[in-house]
Amino acid sequence: MLRALCHTAGSGWVEVEDLSTISDLRADPQSLVWGELDVTGLTPQDLTTVAEEFDLDSLAVEDSVNLRQRPKLEAYDSHLFTVLHQLDEHLGQLEPRQISCFVGRGYVLVAHAGAGRCVSEARTRLQQQSDEIDRPARMLHVLVDTVVDDYEAIAGRLEDRIEQLEDQALRAAGVTAGRRPVPLPEQTHLYSIKQQVSRLRRYALPLTSVLERIGTQGDERVSDEHARRLFQDVHDHTLRIQAQIRNVDDLATAVLDLTRGEQADTLNEINRKLTAWAAIVAVPTLVTSFYGMNVHLLPPAGSFIGLWLALALMGCGSVGLYVFFRRRGWL
Repeated sequence: MLRALCHTAGSGWVEVEDLSTISDLRADPQSLVWGELDVTGLTPQDLTTVAEEFDLDSLAVEDSVNLRQRPKLEAYDSHLFTVLHQLDEHLGQLEPRQISCFVGRGYVLVAHAGAGRCVSEARTRLQQQSDEIDRPARMLHVLVDTVVDDYEAIAGRLEDRIEQLEDQALRAAGVTAGRRPVPLPEQTHLYSIKQQVSRLRRYALPLTSVLERIGTQGDERVSDEHARRLFQDVHDHTLRIQAQIRNVDDLATAVLDLTRGEQADTLNEINRKLTAWAAIVAVPTLVTSFYGMNVHLLPPAGSFIGLWLALALMGCGSVGLYVFFRRRGWL
């Protein structure tokens, strides 16, 4: 049910699973507890047991199992409550996996819903930085830094993809000289990128205000000078992500406009060709329909001169229109 790492002075991280053992270790003021709890499939009794052990506020516990929370930071009497999100790409979309973090005296409890990738990476970093972890603020920083690094990786991938589509669009439009023309980018790919950018903006940008609140919270659990510098560094990363998001969104819009413009030009070109050929075909139709009327025309009806004259009119008219449209660039 609960996976935990315990750290005491002079020792590394030790994995424990017994709540009674965790309770005994928490009694030591020098110990730190990192707990992981996957809330998917937990019973209300399980949540009640964990909440009683860590003295968690009932409203925060309710928010941790309600998986539609926004990124936020809230302060309670016994702990801080932070909501983050892991973003997983699935079928061209970024799907959020909620991470709820309880930060109290001597512990950080991470309750997540399928966000094992980021939580596992944070745990690995904790074990690698064992000598530097001396308070809950450092553990929270490791988790937030892991999530922000994941957002940066997503933004970097989106930048690479939109730059490739931009190059493809420019080559298809003939803007890039000396490059072989290629098909236009599919609009489904462009819309997929814009949707992913929108989802990344929704969950990454609110972290800026969360980190600002951590720096100004005035809570002894996260507000020491060293922790503020660490969170300020993560805050700078979120600002860089904001710039990346704007860049990707602007490029996606530009490529989409270029693609639509090229498609409109291609459609106009096809319409011009169809119009030209329709005019050329109309000349024989006009001549044959005129000679097919029940009237006497010159030359006299039934003579071969009338046949050759009709053929000459059809041929000269069609060739003349073809030359005309060819010079105008319609054919």
